[in-house]
Order: sequence, then C-alpha cells, then structure tokens
Amino acid sequence: MKYLILIFILILTLISRIRSQNYFPFPNENVNWNVYFLSGCDDDIQPTSYLIRYTIHGDTSINEIMYNKLCLESGDIINPKIVSIAGIRELDKKIYFYGQNPLGLSPDGEVLLYDFTRLVGDTIKHDSEGQFYSVIEDIDSILIDGNYRKRFKVIISGFNQNPDYIVEGIGSIKNGLLGHITDVPTCGYHYWEHICFREAGKVKYLNPSFMDCFSTNQLTSTEQLSYEQDIGVFPNPTKNELKVKNNTNEKTLIVKIFDANGNLIKHVLITDKEGNIEMSVAPGFFNVMISNTKGKILKTEKIIIK
Repeated sequence: MKYLILIFILILTLISRIRSQNYFPFPNENVNWNVYFLSGCDDDIQPTSYLIRYTIHGDTSINEIMYNKLCLESGDIINPKIVSIAGIRELDKKIYFYGQNPLGLSPDGEVLLYDFTRLVGDTIKHDSEGQFYSVIEDIDSILIDGNYRKRFKVIISGFNQNPDYIVEGIGSIKNGLLGHITDVPTCGYHYWEHICFREAGKVKYLNPSFMDCFSTNQLTSTEQLSYEQDIGVFPNPTKNELKVKNNTNEKTLIVKIFDANGNLIKHVLITDKEGNIEMSVAPGFFNVMISNTKGKILKTEKIIIK
C-alpha cells in the first residue's frame, strides 16, 4: 500500500511538472493590469496613492515595428477613457516595451521587459546601457486559473523592492507591470505594487494583500471609513518612531506592522490616547493594520521608514 501511495505521489509530481512546461504567451487584447502606486516629493506631506489601470487596445507601428498599444484607463470601467502610452510586443518568448513608464519617463529606445527563455543564475539586461538588469534566483510554477505557469524569482539591481516575481503571460505579480524598469527619481518616494490581472473580464490573479482589483489601499474595508479620522498614524514618512493617536471609544488598539513581503515585524497594544512605536528597521515600505480587541480592522495605512 505504501508503495502504491508513493507511486501515486510521483505520478502527480510528474504531471505537475509536465503541465508547468506549457508556455503561456503574453496577452495582446482584452486584458487589464491594475497597479497600486504611491508617490510624493515632499518629506512634510504624506505621499498620495493612485490606481494605475493598464490595458492593451489595438496596434501601432513604432520605427516600422508592430506593437500592441499599451494604454492607461481612467473613469468608469464600462466606458473608460483610454490613452495610449507605449507599445508592447512579443518575440521568441521575449517581451519588449517602447514608451512611458509609471512616472511618465521614456527610456531611450526599446526595453526588454521580460525574458521567459532564461534559466536560474542568468542575468537579464533590460536596456542597452545596463541601467536596468535583473538576475534570476529561482524558477518554479504557480497554479493560476486551473493551469500551472512558470514563475521567475528575480533580484533587480539597485531596486529596493526585491525579490520580484514574474509569471508567464502576466508579468510581475509583485512590482507591477513596469515597476522593475522604472528609474526612480532622487527626490521623493515612489512605490508600486501589483494588484490584479484580468483577462476577458475575469480575474486571473489577485494580490492577496488587496480586497479587490480596484483597491487603492491594502486590506481596506468599508467598516474602516468611520475610523479613518479618529485614528492617527504619524509622522509618515518617519525615521525611527511611529505615533498612533486614538480618538475612538476603543480602550485598546492592536497595532500590527508588516514589511513589504507580508512578514509581521511589530505587534503592539496601545492602551492610552497616544502611543509610541520604535521602528528600528531598515528603510522601506511597511503596512500598518490597526484593530480592536475583537479583531475588527479599524484602519490600514502604508508607511515609509527613511
């Protein structure tokens, strides 16, 4: 009996590996990528969050090469306003990009956005000058919509939001569609994170940090709205200390702070009207979740440690 179970497990493992070898080409129509974007250029003003909605809409020719038009959507989702910002094309399992990145900047010429032919240990040089490059640290499979797709774990040179995860037919499910090829200005704070990928109106992959495809805050809930003004989290950005102000009727607040990978790094009880939390951590982006003693989430906020 034990041998039969072992054989069955080996067969399942083999099937999974075989299924994961099927290549999923990059989509070229009826597709959407939604990205959370945080931006600010003033240390004294809290950065603003945006919802970036990418879609592919039609074709275009750039330097006599055909591309799918990468566009930005705005307005309602039934009849949105669509503005073309770039071109995307696929050739031999390589995805090329020509146009504007999330900060409105245009790289000089065509950029190699993704390369699904590479192996573990390979370096992907995204532009001709080597300003953007990434190293493949691992390759495995992820089950999406009933099918296994190849997933690449990559380390991006000079990028704070590492590692990134790239999936066949989708792109980055960590830093968003164009995050890893976007040059970050020296001033201010800029952060982006993949929210969801939809194809033919169906959600194929949703980042578990978000409630739905159109969230502009992580772990948001309509029940939180009445508490937004009654609970303060400041300063933001901060260096080494975070203050939480409690103007609610709750006697105790439970504050949990997570790093960008979802790891819990702080768990603090606030029993006064104001509490201080020491933040002796490396600079980066963190998520604060505040709840009451019954587990009800009262407020979530993204913070920056300088």
